[in-house]
Amino acid sequence: MLTKSKSWLWWWAPLAMLSLLPTMSNFLGNRYQVSVHDLILPVILNLAAAALVAAVFYRLWRRDQVAGYAAGIITAVLFGMDYDDRLEAITPLFQAIVPLPALEGAELAVFSLIFMALIITGAYWAGRGLSVVVAARRWKVTDVVMGATIAITATFLFKFVPLAWNVAVEWPQFFYEPPKIAAAPATAKTAAKPDIYYIVLDRYASGDVLKSQFGYDNADFFNYLRENGYHLNPSSHSNYPYTTMSVASTMQADYLNDIIGKFGGSSQQTMIPFDETIRNSPTAQALQAIGYRYSLIGNWYETSNLSDVADETYQQTGLLTVLGQTVTLNNFAKNVLIQSPFWQFVQGGLDIGGFKVLTYENLGDVDMTRYALQSLKTVADQPAGGRFTFAHFLVPHEPFYFNADGSLNTDTGADNEGASAKQKYLNQVKYINGQMKEILSKIKAKSQGKAVVVLQADEGPYPFQLNNEVYDEASIMGEVQAGDMRNWSGADLRMKYGNLAAYHIPAANLEQDPAGADTVNVFRLILNSYFGYQLPYLPDCVYAYPNGRDKPLLFVDITKRLTGQAPDSRCQNNGTIKQ
Repeated sequence: MLTKSKSWLWWWAPLAMLSLLPTMSNFLGNRYQVSVHDLILPVILNLAAAALVAAVFYRLWRRDQVAGYAAGIITAVLFGMDYDDRLEAITPLFQAIVPLPALEGAELAVFSLIFMALIITGAYWAGRGLSVVVAARRWKVTDVVMGATIAITATFLFKFVPLAWNVAVEWPQFFYEPPKIAAAPATAKTAAKPDIYYIVLDRYASGDVLKSQFGYDNADFFNYLRENGYHLNPSSHSNYPYTTMSVASTMQADYLNDIIGKFGGSSQQTMIPFDETIRNSPTAQALQAIGYRYSLIGNWYETSNLSDVADETYQQTGLLTVLGQTVTLNNFAKNVLIQSPFWQFVQGGLDIGGFKVLTYENLGDVDMTRYALQSLKTVADQPAGGRFTFAHFLVPHEPFYFNADGSLNTDTGADNEGASAKQKYLNQVKYINGQMKEILSKIKAKSQGKAVVVLQADEGPYPFQLNNEVYDEASIMGEVQAGDMRNWSGADLRMKYGNLAAYHIPAANLEQDPAGADTVNVFRLILNSYFGYQLPYLPDCVYAYPNGRDKPLLFVDITKRLTGQAPDSRCQNNGTIKQ
C-alpha cells in the first residue's frame, strides 16, 4: 500500500507543478494588487485538478509510463489554462452539430462533463500514439519520463523562485494594520450620534473640470445640494491619484505616512496595505468604539469588497459558500475559479434541505450597481441614529453602462464607439445624479436633516481615456503602470485629481470656516465637531506616482503643480522622493 502511495505521488507531483504554472504566472503579473491570501483557493483548485488527472490516468501510467505521462500532461494543460474559454468556444460548434437550445445551468454542467471526457479521450489516444513512437525509435522509457519531469520541474522552479522571493519580501505588507485614531474623549459615548454616510462616486470629476474640460455645467445637481445644506468645493482635488490610496487616506483621516515609511523603500511593493487600511478603517473603528454600527455597501473592487470590522455588509459579488461558510473572493481568485474545470459545477451550486453545501453569487456590473443603490436606499429607510455607512459606487467610472435616464448603453467602452467617451461619461454623471437626489432626500427625511453626509469622489477620470481621439488600451495602461506623473500636462493632472466633494455636516459652519472640508481631513472635522476630539487639521498636499503602479508605495509631492500654491513644508516629509 505504501509503495502504491509513493508511486501515485510520484506521478501526481509533476502534474501538480504543471497545474500551478498559470496561477504563478498570473500572480507575478498582477502581484502589486494580489495578496498571498488570494493564492489559497487557486492552489487548492490546481492541486485538485492535478489529483483528478492523476487518478484518471494512474492505471495507464502504471502499465505504460510514456502513454500515461503524455496523456496526463496534455489533460493538465488543457484543464489548467482558460478551460472555460475553451468550453465557451466549443459550445456553438456542438450545438451546430447536435441542435440544442441555449445551454445554461445544469445543462452546461453536463456539457462540461462531456467536454472533459472528450479532452481525456483525446489525450489518452495522443499518449498511446506517443508511446508507439518512443517504442519504434527504441528510446528508453525512463529517459523520456525523467527528461519530461526535469523539464517540468525546471519550468516550475523558474516561476516558483521569484514568486517565493516576492512573497517573502512583501509578507509584512499582506498583514499591515493601520495606526488607530486617538482614543475618544470621555464625553463621546454620551454625545448625540447622527447617522454618518461616506458615499464614494468613483471617478466623479470636480465641477470646475466638468465645465472646463467636458463643457458641462453641473449646476442642477450642485444647486440641489446647496439647497439641502451641503457645502461644495467646485475646485476640490484628491490628495492621491487612484482609488485605493485615496479612500484609504480618507478612512484613516490621515496621510499614508505610516505605510510609506514602512514599505516605501521595499524592492517589491504591493497595494495591499491600502486595502488593509480600508478593511480595518481607523475611522470606522473610532466610531464603533463610541457606539456606532458600521455598514459596508461594496462592489467587486478590492477597495470595498469586504471589511474585517464591518457589522454588516451588503455585497453579492464574488461570494463563495462551502459547507455553509462564505468567503469573499478577490478578482485574482475569482478569475482562476471561473477559468477552472470546476466552474460550471460551482456556478450551479448545491443546496440540500436549505443548507448551502456549495454556492457562488456574483452579480454582473449593472446588477451590482443597482443592488448597491437599492441597499443604500434600504439603509437610509432604517431608523436614524448611531449608524456609519460606507458606500462605494463604480459610477461614473467606466464601463459606461448607463444612459442619463437609467436605460442601458449598447456601447460601454471608454472609447468613441457609439458616442464620444466624454458623452458616455457625462451620461453616467447624469444618471448617478438622479439616483443620489433620491437617496439624499431619503436620508434627509429619515434623519430630519441631522445626518452627516460625505459625498465624495476618490479621484477624477483618466485623461488618457477621455481626451484621446483614438482609444489605445495598451498605451493607457502602460502609462498608468509605469509612467511618471510629473510629466503629465496641467490639464491632465487637474482631470485626474479634480473630484466631487460635497459635505453635509450640520454641526460645522463650513461656509464661514471651511477648515477640514477636504478628502484627508473630513473625518477629523466630523470627530472634532460631534465627539469632542481635538485633532489638528493637516496641510493640503497632493502626491503622484513617479514610477506608476510598478512602485505603488512610492510618491512624490506635486502640490505646487496642481494648486499653484507653495506647499506646506510637511508635505514633502510625507513622500519618499524630494523634488
